[in-house]
Amino acid sequence: MRTQRILSALIATGYLVGAFVSWGPEVGLRLSIALLLPISCIWFSEELGDYTGNWDGHLIGEKSPGWMVAFAGWALLVLPPLAILLLHLTTPR
Repeated sequence: MRTQRILSALIATGYLVGAFVSWGPEVGLRLSIALLLPISCIWFSEELGDYTGNWDGHLIGEKSPGWMVAFAGWALLVLPPLAILLLHLTTPR
């Protein structure tokens, strides 16, 4: 678990540094807010998976496996930049 936390923090830090340098503080701050969900899913996967109850008007009746919550966090953290890169590489110039 510690390795996942370190790796996800390094990736998120890279995103944030790139955003602050390339687009400025407003985009960097917005990205930092957007990164809260995937980082939380990775860092606290067991705790979030154990949650049952009401969340924003939706009933969560069963627990989720921690690995599944972590997987979703990794997908949210890694897939959007990969999709953007793929689009950039495959777009004709």
